[in-house]
Amino acid sequence: MKKLSSLTILVLLCFNTIFADSSTKSEKISLQLQWLHQFQFAGYYIAKEKGFYKDNNLDVEIKEYSPSTNVTEDVLSNKSQYGIGRSSLILEKSKDKNIVALAAIFQSSPLILLALESSNIKTTDDFRNKRIMITEDLLKTTSLNAMMISSFIKMDELNIQVHSLNLNDLINKKTDLMVSYISNEPFRLQKQNIKYKIFSPKDYGFDFYDDILFTSKDETLNHAPRVESFRTASLRGWEYAFNNIEETVDLILKKALEFGAATLGEVIENEVEGVGMLKF
Repeated sequence: MKKLSSLTILVLLCFNTIFADSSTKSEKISLQLQWLHQFQFAGYYIAKEKGFYKDNNLDVEIKEYSPSTNVTEDVLSNKSQYGIGRSSLILEKSKDKNIVALAAIFQSSPLILLALESSNIKTTDDFRNKRIMITEDLLKTTSLNAMMISSFIKMDELNIQVHSLNLNDLINKKTDLMVSYISNEPFRLQKQNIKYKIFSPKDYGFDFYDDILFTSKDETLNHAPRVESFRTASLRGWEYAFNNIEETVDLILKKALEFGAATLGEVIENEVEGVGMLKF
């Protein structure tokens, strides 16, 4: 048998290396959160930490929210390929924005309005002329708006403040009401022995899907396999997170968010097959 020349062997080795690299190269994508890092996004953290994204050749960056973030616009402009949105996405969709919902993670909204007990805000009737910290997208959220409307409260009767994402602003009485998550801010107030009052749309008979995983129409048209891979790996992360809550808390946020794990467990579907039925 004729021996291969050194040059031929080198070419073959280079070809094999290039082929191997191209077949295993991870696609870099990003997921934009709509709040600060907390247990609320556990499924995505787990999918990353446990290698579920990596198994699908995805290198995922999970971006924390900031006051200057516009999740919808970031996704539509491809600044991030995927985002976590609220029920306000329905309003955005009605404006012909190219949004595609992939999964409704929470079947019941964890959004609340939080006030200090010392503020004497006892009912929604007491909201009038009060300062409220809220993000721009939350002004359009279905559940919060429905609670206001049912109490005959108009937005122009409130003193709207840009959300600082800083609970100390409520504690120090720089605001009267703060949009919060049932899984996070109440627990932090409890730790400081500060008494508070929760106003939840659910208690007023208004509830809706929340934390909706979405992408752009362009992403679904140009990267359909990637969309399905990301969605599948994310739901796998959520399934693991809620089947292994103790490990998840230790892995992500230590003991500080055990409260968050318990409360969010009440608003998320226990069966992953039940998640993601919202499509538009």
